Amino acid sequence: MGTGKSAVGHRLRVRYEVDELDERFEREYGGTIASYFERYGEAGFRLRESELLRDSQLEIVVTGGGIIERQENRTFMQTTGTVIWIDTPFDLIWERIAADPKRPLVIERQQVRRLFERRYPLYAEVASVRLEGTKSIDELVHSIESVLEEKS
Repeated sequence: MGTGKSAVGHRLRVRYEVDELDERFEREYGGTIASYFERYGEAGFRLRESELLRDSQLEIVVTGGGIIERQENRTFMQTTGTVIWIDTPFDLIWERIAADPKRPLVIERQQVRRLFERRYPLYAEVASVRLEGTKSIDELVHSIESVLEEKS
């Protein structure tokens, strides 16, 4: 959450087919993720999110930050592609997301820090490639394009 995944994904669309799961979720299920959370809870959202991940057929899949918490998603990502982790310091993440009303899990700083601390080792475990999240969007896009070119 707040690492720049969506911004990077939008830029990568110039050269690649990109499936931004949060955007696709809102298109396919209608409304916002926050409203879906209110109606079906986080468990309902995570189930649908996992389905979207497994069903994606595009070159690049940009996930939401919490997708990593389900073991089935971690296994799927590791076995089907290259997992690129934008490793961003918590303080920078908080600066980016603190005032964003579209994020249903952003309530207060300590609660978000706990999410960060819970997810961090999971990303470290599954990442094929780790990128420094303090880089600019342009630098991140260039790094990802380099990784993708090496894989082809």
